[in-house]
Amino acid sequence: MRDRIKLNSFAVELRRDWELNPYSPIDLFSIVLSKLPDLTIIFYPMSENTSGMCIKNINLFNEKELEEECDSDDMVVCINSNMSKGRQRFTLAHELYHLLFEEDKEDIIICEDSNKDDSEIEANIFASYLIMPYEGLERYYKTNNIGKWTLEDTIRAEQFFQMSHHATLFRLKEQEFITKEECINFRKVFIGYEARINGFSDDLYVQSEESKKYYSLGKYIRSVEKAFSNKRISSGKRDELLLDAFRSDLTFNFNDGL
Repeated sequence: MRDRIKLNSFAVELRRDWELNPYSPIDLFSIVLSKLPDLTIIFYPMSENTSGMCIKNINLFNEKELEEECDSDDMVVCINSNMSKGRQRFTLAHELYHLLFEEDKEDIIICEDSNKDDSEIEANIFASYLIMPYEGLERYYKTNNIGKWTLEDTIRAEQFFQMSHHATLFRLKEQEFITKEECINFRKVFIGYEARINGFSDDLYVQSEESKKYYSLGKYIRSVEKAFSNKRISSGKRDELLLDAFRSDLTFNFNDGL
């Protein structure tokens, strides 16, 4: 099994490849979609035990008219939209490890919380370091003059890095900033309420809104639009494909108010 130092180095190197330093928070979904043009992300409710799954080397389309849009390097990440947005970010980072750093794994990987094999543990550690690198947390601790970590300090850190409460506590304990007992006590709180009374939004701790429970982003959408623009598929076929990807907002031209 790869150790924590190696997994942190993977995370920092990936940030460097994306022209990001290891100290700043990242808008993970936007960065990933920008840097990985062959990726499609699909959100839908899954079982309580399943955080997500990933598929690599997949052919996105069966239609002959869309052959030009197919690529053997296409990748899909599916995310459980019933989980908090902080957890969804963590799941995306977790699936990136399977897709980008595990060459010998099968093409379809389903990630369940109960699975404790080396691959899943490595993916969890990598995800934590990608969102909150070891160096980033150490600098955050110093520059914010944190002595003994309080619950408020913890909330500020997870809001800064946009990491889930559970994953943040695990990292603080792993880097010996808090004790096991403090970790347990901080986990017992109603974190959304605690965030609100500390002046933050609780967006990080809530599920996807109903309009985004079924949703998709990335290459699939772009490919359908390109095929339609090049007159390789009809308007009806375009709508059918977009509806298959939970994007009725595009078929019915809903105005986003901007």
